[in-house]
Amino acid sequence: MTSLSLFVLSLTQAITEFIPVSSSGHLTLIQSWFGLVPSLGLDVFLNTATLVSVSLYFYPRLRALISWWLPLIVGSLPAALAALIFGDQIESAFSSTAILPYSFFLTSVFLFSTRFIKPSTKPLTLTRALIIGLFQAVAILPGVSRSGATIFAGLLVGLSPASAFQFSFGLFVPASLGAIFLKRDLLVALGLTPLQSFLSFALTAALGFLALRVLERVVTSHRLWIFGIYTFLLSLILFVIGKP
Repeated sequence: MTSLSLFVLSLTQAITEFIPVSSSGHLTLIQSWFGLVPSLGLDVFLNTATLVSVSLYFYPRLRALISWWLPLIVGSLPAALAALIFGDQIESAFSSTAILPYSFFLTSVFLFSTRFIKPSTKPLTLTRALIIGLFQAVAILPGVSRSGATIFAGLLVGLSPASAFQFSFGLFVPASLGAIFLKRDLLVALGLTPLQSFLSFALTAALGFLALRVLERVVTSHRLWIFGIYTFLLSLILFVIGKP
């Protein structure tokens, strides 16, 4: 992997991890364009950098997140079980671009649907947390936006936009830590130099923090559906041109 391709992939992760257009789908797509074999290990590595972004961004709201400890555990279970049961199939999905047109289209459905959900302020219950967690499990697939799917699910079950946003990224922390633990062998196999690793990690974490700020404003202003236009057009292009 060249420094140029790593820079582009780091920039892509920083922007698309939090903007609801699927970072995993874009990483798979761009690696394919660079002539690289798409790697779940790279996705996990860059995802770790955005974990730093989330930790710093939500640090002032840490007390609120801790108060949700039980819903966060319940909401994390579906993705954890899916990763344990279908780990090999998920890893195979990351090495191919074949699923991306369908995954991006599903993301578009989630995002467009948020336009028709009436804002509500229902409390976060364990049942609602589990439903949101089921959507996060679906978003393990490359091309399905984790933030888009979970924020949509949060709004669907009646959470306020602010609560849906906050709980979505509360769920991101255990999901990211779980991915690091389960795929730590892939991180070792990446073969990046120490300098490449540091610069890529720092760039992704810093820009990811800024992308989080943009997303929160978009969610609270009820304009999440706008990103569905992009993912729908991308899905359509991939359907038309076939395998990138």
